[in-house]
Amino acid sequence: MRSKVEEMDGRLQELITRKDSLSLRANNEKRSAYCILDKPLPTTHLPEPCFISREDEKMEILRLLTGEEDDEKCVDLKVIPIVGMADVGKTALAQQVYNDARVTSYFDMKAWACVSDYFDVLAITKSILETTNNHLSCEGKDLNWLQDKLKENLSGKKFLVVLDDVWNEKYGYWTILLKPFQLVGKGSKVIITIRNLHAASIAGAPPITLKELSLDPCVNLFAFHALGVENFDHHPKLEVIGQKIVEKCKGLPLAVKTLAGLLRTEVCPYKWEATLNSKIWDLPEERNEILPALKLSYLHLSSNLRRCFAYRAIFPKDYEIERDELIHWWIAEGLLEGKGQNRWDVGLNYFNELVSRSLFQKSSSGGSRFLMHDLVNDLAKLVAGAICFSSGEFEFEGDQNNASSAHYASFISSNHILPERFKIYHGMKGIRSFISLVKQSRHYYRSFLSQKVLCDLLSGLKYLRVLSLSHYGIHEVPDCIGKLRHLRYLICRINASKVTRYIVQPRGFEVAGLSRSYQIT
Repeated sequence: MRSKVEEMDGRLQELITRKDSLSLRANNEKRSAYCILDKPLPTTHLPEPCFISREDEKMEILRLLTGEEDDEKCVDLKVIPIVGMADVGKTALAQQVYNDARVTSYFDMKAWACVSDYFDVLAITKSILETTNNHLSCEGKDLNWLQDKLKENLSGKKFLVVLDDVWNEKYGYWTILLKPFQLVGKGSKVIITIRNLHAASIAGAPPITLKELSLDPCVNLFAFHALGVENFDHHPKLEVIGQKIVEKCKGLPLAVKTLAGLLRTEVCPYKWEATLNSKIWDLPEERNEILPALKLSYLHLSSNLRRCFAYRAIFPKDYEIERDELIHWWIAEGLLEGKGQNRWDVGLNYFNELVSRSLFQKSSSGGSRFLMHDLVNDLAKLVAGAICFSSGEFEFEGDQNNASSAHYASFISSNHILPERFKIYHGMKGIRSFISLVKQSRHYYRSFLSQKVLCDLLSGLKYLRVLSLSHYGIHEVPDCIGKLRHLRYLICRINASKVTRYIVQPRGFEVAGLSRSYQIT
């Protein structure tokens, strides 16, 4: 018994050492356990010094706020959700509307409350009350007292309240917060800024959805924060590099401002080039606002959703993926709970949840194809770490040292598949997904893969669960695939006598040469 206790004590000491090395800390509340330094700064109602574009959205919100005809018909409090992904400019737009002279003259009273990730009804109520009556002391007061006083202050008055950065998805919390607003004057409004489309639905109103900014406004914004002017007229040598840095931000104002802030009053082209070539996680931690804002969306996911999100890191930037195909891979990898059709429903719900949070975006090509914003793709790669490998990201960078740790890998096809291009995959002994991808262009010609090259590759990959060869042409299913005992999903294209067939989803199937059965369709 003593030896067992000593062994257990040793294991506990090892866990404590690992905990300290990872900077983990105790989390006694049901909140995301992340460093306080990762939290974005609280916001105020004061507007941005440089606000560019969004005129259409601003005018639409102003119409909803000050529309007299709508107010005469509306009995209940009207809520206006502003929805969009992290960093897209929801708060900046709300600030512009809040400070507009037409809004100030229309409402009897205004209040701004920064909610952030924890929906504390008492703190939010206190913040609104102190704004509407700055002579009132609220220290030590409970929610009953605060709501009674707020109800008195707002009764019969036409007011505007902005709740910035709302994450709450519980309808009960929302109704408790709005209790003091029941006897408000006609025309009272609440604006909420929120990332999650599902969470916005609790407001019971159609949202104003913000998309990324176009290139020209972003260039002007970048010039303002980097050089103090709204164009590059006096710095022509920096204009080309500046535009490339802006393109890297993919229309997110906070990313533009952060990168511009790193170059504030800096006119050395070498420094600008270094910023252009850096990854977001390589930027100075104390000056990087991009990752904390994006990471908050990730931290609000459940553990299973986080794994499904990280799996997407095997795809290169701008790569469009079919929804149903990705769900099949999640199922095969055991990332989804349930059995049979229920797992498919769970996967569909997970996918829709990631879309509603703007972590996946619908492709402009239509159908069921989706992609990731480039900075969200960077976040996925950061949280996935070395377990995901994409030839499209590392093939020409020489950064392949951690490839042996990969669990999931993708390979971008070319017209000619040489054995040397598969060399790095031979060292991935623990790989569970191998997925062929194709450069998405109009002039793509299907690659042909010899049996020898394929069998040489698969001979060392004994733990594969997902094998996608859909972008290769092969003449027959090789016997070596039958030795993959953990395989759950196989898709490949067989070319013989001009007949093309697909082998897909597992479930009681039969194919010659395989130890288990697969369906041919």
